[in-house]
Amino acid sequence: MAGRTKRDAPGRPPSIDAPRETIVATAARLFAERGYDGTSLQDIAQAVTFTKAGLYHYFATKQEIFDSIILKLLADMREQVGAKVAAEARPEDRLRAFMTGHARFIDENLAEFRTMFGARGGAGQPYTPEQAAARDAYAAILLGILEEGRAAGAFEIEDTGLQARGILGMLNWMARWYCPGGERPAAEIAEGFFRTVHRGLAPRPPG
Repeated sequence: MAGRTKRDAPGRPPSIDAPRETIVATAARLFAERGYDGTSLQDIAQAVTFTKAGLYHYFATKQEIFDSIILKLLADMREQVGAKVAAEARPEDRLRAFMTGHARFIDENLAEFRTMFGARGGAGQPYTPEQAAARDAYAAILLGILEEGRAAGAFEIEDTGLQARGILGMLNWMARWYCPGGERPAAEIAEGFFRTVHRGLAPRPPG
């Protein structure tokens, strides 16, 4: 098999590049296709050409794999989208960068997003404290943009927290219906969302 460097002894996982990352990516695809409950550890092991015993070398439970998927997704999204936001100066440009960056990240990590929302919605999976902290740190980027824009007079917002939840809900829902390779790429769809949101946030002329 491609990626194996040697035949491993019984009970040991095969030698492949980045084994934990490979397991997490493969599990995300299976969870997205079959659901969390419809995917077994044996399914994951077979998909990465491990024995089940070999899989246990890296993850003790299916829940541990799921938790790793979510935590990595949130951490990577904060890093990548945050960098795009930081490159812009004006609040409206920062908001556009956030919304289009978020949508592009969904496009590039669709299986992981569908795992996060599908498995959590279907099985009632709660966020771990670490995942909740990562989620809140990401949401704080958007909240900061809205508060900065309100302070600068660029946005007219009564409740920045409520507005942030609305924007995130709009973007995250794309993970349920967006089709990669379709007529419009995710970032272009988010650009349209941004124009709608920005018109709603723009200060009203006096009188």
